[in-house]
Amino acid sequence: MQLVLDHLVHFLDRAPAEAAEKFRQAGFHAIAGGRHEAWGTWNSLSYFGLSYVEFLAIEVEELAWQSNNPLIGQLVGDCNLGAGLGQIALRTQQMDEWARKLIEKELVVYGPVAGSRKREDGSLLRWRMLFFEDPKSQLRPPFLIEWQQSNEERVEDLRKRGIISPHPNQATDLRSVGYAVLDLEDAVNTWKRWLDCLVSGIWMDERLGARCQALELSGQRIVLCQPVAEGLASQALAARGQNPFFASFTSESEGSDELFGAVYIRTNQ
Repeated sequence: MQLVLDHLVHFLDRAPAEAAEKFRQAGFHAIAGGRHEAWGTWNSLSYFGLSYVEFLAIEVEELAWQSNNPLIGQLVGDCNLGAGLGQIALRTQQMDEWARKLIEKELVVYGPVAGSRKREDGSLLRWRMLFFEDPKSQLRPPFLIEWQQSNEERVEDLRKRGIISPHPNQATDLRSVGYAVLDLEDAVNTWKRWLDCLVSGIWMDERLGARCQALELSGQRIVLCQPVAEGLASQALAARGQNPFFASFTSESEGSDELFGAVYIRTNQ
């Protein structure tokens, strides 16, 4: 059952419009999202095809603190860590099959949970989410998402609205998301057990100061990084624990931007 990296959730401690403006200054196309009225949150967005970065923040504290949505619970619980990457969503068109499969793996499953967001023009987006926990691991799993519209319908709709649009810095595909981990072998085995995905060989990334290994997802990667020297991975692990800390994009214009506790990397390799 195919999984695709749908979106990366960047937790904020300020209005999402501020992050969108900083992202635009870095050469990315970014737009206002909308409000999750039932959860007390709001967002802004930057799309790379159907994969995107979501800047998510609390707007109404009372509603957010009362929400039973695990993602909002994580956002609230991570407030003391400050801004930074918090979670990833993997897109599927077989949500119910994945729910059964994860239960068979003796994981604790929540959902599918219905979600919706009101756009600034008043229109409503709808989707379903599936969350799970692993009693055998301290690592935080991703969550799964299934959109109400087909991929073709979503692309057409998002392009008409100007939400999918070229990035001035030439960034195109969301290639990978990187996690800081304490134990690379344990993390790789755990993620492989969750998702049944292929795994790359191990390599050393000098800039990150980490031993790295990647899980392969339909042309995209989840890169697990164990710090072995001072670098971005050790800094991320110390600041925000075993969470995502970087994203990389295909681009003819190479470079990187550190924004609100995360690193966004553009590479042509």
